[in-house]
Order: sequence, then structure tokens, then C-alpha cells
Amino acid sequence: MLKALLKKEFMALTAGITTDRRKGTRRSKGGIIGLAILFAFCYISLGTAFLGFSTAFSVILPDRLWLYMSMVGLMALAISILGSVFMTYSMLYKAKDNELLLALPIRPGTLLISKISSLYIMSVLFSALAIIPAMIILWTSGYPVPAATSVFGILSIFFIALMGTALACILGWLVALVVGLFPKKNALTVIATLVFLGAYYLFYFRVNTILNNMLANIDVIEGSVSAYIYPFYKMGVGCAGDVVSFLIFAVICVALFAVVCFVLSRTFFKIATRTEKVKSVEYKEKRTEAQSVPRALLRKEFKHYLGSPAYMLNSSMGTLFIVVAAVAMIIKRADILMFLEMLKQQLGSVLGKFPIQSYVTLLVGTVLCFFSATNDISAPGIALDAKTLWLSKSLPVDTMQIFGAKRNLHLILTLVPCLIFLAASAWVFKLDIMGIVYCAVLVILFTYFCANLGLMLGLRFPNLNWTNETMAVKQGAAVVLALFGSWVLILAIAALYIFVLRKTMAPETYMRILIAVFLVASLGINAWLMNAGKKRFAEL
Repeated sequence: MLKALLKKEFMALTAGITTDRRKGTRRSKGGIIGLAILFAFCYISLGTAFLGFSTAFSVILPDRLWLYMSMVGLMALAISILGSVFMTYSMLYKAKDNELLLALPIRPGTLLISKISSLYIMSVLFSALAIIPAMIILWTSGYPVPAATSVFGILSIFFIALMGTALACILGWLVALVVGLFPKKNALTVIATLVFLGAYYLFYFRVNTILNNMLANIDVIEGSVSAYIYPFYKMGVGCAGDVVSFLIFAVICVALFAVVCFVLSRTFFKIATRTEKVKSVEYKEKRTEAQSVPRALLRKEFKHYLGSPAYMLNSSMGTLFIVVAAVAMIIKRADILMFLEMLKQQLGSVLGKFPIQSYVTLLVGTVLCFFSATNDISAPGIALDAKTLWLSKSLPVDTMQIFGAKRNLHLILTLVPCLIFLAASAWVFKLDIMGIVYCAVLVILFTYFCANLGLMLGLRFPNLNWTNETMAVKQGAAVVLALFGSWVLILAIAALYIFVLRKTMAPETYMRILIAVFLVASLGINAWLMNAGKKRFAEL
């Protein structure tokens, strides 16, 4: 039975690559290979980001190889937990097939082990993101690397994943206990996610300061590692060549994983079948004012958005980042102006014959467009209505009004923070009136273009066969093309001016051309939505 359950979990993990969710059929071999290559490319690209962390840690080589491996191991554990903790609760306790499987003659412990196996595979992938770049730095550093370091370094990926899975399961268990006590789970999920992301980015932007403090207190760090994080002290010493120490580390990881599985198996059935607390709402009769069709549809979209943590966190994190960037720009105004002045002195002869302030205006407009492209709210809009498409089609409203509500949700949540950022930029960089107008019109038209593009792609590549909203928001060709396509477009626009046009075309002229291009493109997509798009929607 366990073998069959493990096979089912593995098929569920790879379903995004092997199954066409729109048609509910298996993809062709070419499609599977293509998506596998795309996944591998994204994974390797993400792994290259950790080369920088490993390079920074490598300053303690070769004298403190054990400490280098210990620090890398801690980083791998953190990534493993961060990458899987948000999936633990939903995969273990809120899986849609729990009730069906628990009704079968299957022991809860056996079912739990099969589901934990999926988390373990994810933890292996996440821990490898830290360990493999660290090993590459070692192999290419020119220092003599013992054979034991290479062997134990690779093996540590799997043992750290065991520890990461165990700790993620503990956190998921705590979340399951807490969630059962609170009726407002959506707010709790969003707040917890933002706290984790805030802690991560705080560490990311302070990593240089942290490393400098480590180097200044390296002796204290060595003592702390050996005293307070004993398993990773043994891992580091083991990777440096001590076989016994690595075996101790491996035993600790396996024992922790086994204990956690044993404890969770005793509580899994009770938590998975528990009826969670639901806030009872007392009906109160009140007067409701009539609303226009566009306003009512937009209100419906906002209620769906606010009621779905997956939708909020995966499609509109740019909204939060833009506001944070605006506040940071105001706080760091002096440092930004100093850096800008340095750039003016170094690049003044390279830029061209036009005033420096013109280039600053173009830079602000480009950054605004890039920030706008970080949101992809409209792209999954059609897919999210998969379960209620029949209701939308039956409403006595024009299809373009339905499209308009989804587009307006994207525009409101993206343009408002972008205009806040523009106001901060205008104050910091002292933009003139025409510069502010150019930037405002450019970002408005670009955001309108992205909203229309997301709708068009959502109609062309609808992901309607999803089992939870996270799949609709994060998976599917529409979401990938809308998000990464917008980023590639912004990079192409910047590269075209920097490498081709900067000495012959004024920045204001280039911005006027971009405004005209996005206006024409938006009108073109809008015309497609009014004709082919409406027909496509009716066929879904």
C-alpha cells in the first residue's frame, strides 16, 4: 500500500509537467521535455543566486573548512524550511483526498509517510540550492579539497532535507492547531507569509553586515557553533574529513525525522478530520443600495481577491514592494542622490549629448514600468472563475463588463502604489512637470497594456482543471507568459535605448514613442477581447 501511495504522491508532484490541465490529458513527449527544460532553467537560475552567498562565506577558507560547511548547512536548512513550510499544512492536513484515503483501510501513519515523502523531495531540491553552489565554490577555489568533503558535502543534502522536513512538519502541525482556533484563516495566512518574507529580505539586505561582524568575531562564532548548534558543528567537522562526526550528524537527522513522524502519526487522524472553528454570523436585515453593473462586478472581484491568500500573495506582492520602495527612497534620499551624483561624474561622457535630468526621467519611467510588471493579477482571473464560469455566462451583462472588472482590479492594485512611487521619485530627483507627466502617462498605459495582455493570455491558455487556487495562480502558460514576458519586454526596452539609441535620441522622444506603442498595443488587444475574446469566453 505504501508503494502505491508513494507513486500517487510522485505523480501529483510532476502533474504540472506531465499533464495538460486545460484538457485534462497527458502532454506529448515534446511538451514534457520542453517544460522539464524550462523548470531546470528556472531552478539553475535560482541556484546561481546562492553562489554569491557561498562566495561571501568562502573568505574563511581554507583554514576553517569545517566552519564554512557548517554555515552553508545552516543556510540550506533555512531554505529547506522556508521553501516547504507554507506547503506543509495544506499538503498534510488540508489535502482534498484526505477524507477519501482515510475512509480506506489505510493506517493514518502510512498515509502520513506518503505525504511527507512529497515534502522531503521538495526539501531535497531546496537544500541542494545552497549545498551545490557551495561545493562548486570549493571545487573551483584552487584549495585542495579532501575527497571526504566532496562525498559528505553531497550526502549532506539528503540529511539536511530530513531535518528540514521534520522541522517544517512541526511548524505545519503548530499551524494546524492554531488555524483550528481562528475563524479568519486568510488574514492569518497572509500575515504569517509577510512576516517570513520580511525576515528573509531583512537578512538578504544585511548579509554583508552580518558577514563582516562574523569575520570580526570569528573565534566567538566558532565557539557558538560548537556549543549551540551541535548537529551542524558535527556536519562541518565531518565534511572536513572526520567520518565519525558526519555519522553522528546523520544519526541526529534520521532520529529527529523518525521521532517527528511517530508523534505526528498519533495526531494526524484527529487533526485531518477535525471540524475547524467557523465564525457564526448573525443575520441582520439592512437596506442595500442598488449599484451599477461595473461597480458590482468590481466589488465581486475584490471580495474574491481579499478572500484568497494564494491570489493576494502570488499575484500582487509587487503592490507591497512598490510602497516599501517608495518609503525606502524617501528615507535614503541623501544616499541615493550621492550615488546619482557619482554616476553623473562617471557616465557623463558615455550617456550622450542630452541633459542628465532627461536620462533620470527615463530611468524613473522604466523603473515604474518594471515595478508594474511584478503584478500579474489579471492573468489568472479567468482560471480562478473555473468553478463559476457558468454563473458568469448566465448573468445579463456584456462580456466586456466582466473583462473590465478583472482589468480594473489589476489597474487599481498596481497603479495606486506606482503613483505613490512616482510622487516619491519626483520629490527625490526633483523631476519637472513634463517629466512627471511623461512618467505618469507611460506607467498608466503600460499597466493597462499588461492588464489587457493578462486577460488575453488567460483566455488563450486557461488553466481550468485545478484542485486548489494556488495552482490556478502559480501554474499555467498564461501566468508564466504574462509575468516573465513583461519583464523581458522591459529589459528589451532598456537595452534598446542603452546600446542603440542613447546618443541619437532624446529620452523624452523615446518616452513619447513608448507611450504611442503601448497605446496602440493596448487598443489592439482590447479589439481582440471585444471580438475573438468574447467568443473564446463563451466556448470555455
